[in-house]
Amino acid sequence: MAKYEIRNGVGIIPEGTTVIEEGAFANCAELTSIIIPNSVTRIESYAFFGCKGLTSVTLPDSITEIESCTFDGCTALTGITIPNSVKEIGEYAFFGCDRLTDS
Repeated sequence: MAKYEIRNGVGIIPEGTTVIEEGAFANCAELTSIIIPNSVTRIESYAFFGCKGLTSVTLPDSITEIESCTFDGCTALTGITIPNSVKEIGEYAFFGCDRLTDS
């Protein structure tokens, strides 16, 4: 399991990580943004589930898969940049992201 941390609201994923694991940051109220290294290719289910303070996400071009319910319940999420490299987005990946305007 990768060692994730949150500093001043920013989720940090170590360089060399290839998968953000299921539930990695689930229900982290203090998470407002995330730094995803170019080594990450997949984000597993519920990785950011219920992160109500998460406002925007930029995914690197290395991402190919966003599994189901990944950002479910991220009610403050207003923007996410999804690169062309993403080939699969699971069901309910953005469920409850009512403020999402940019994708």
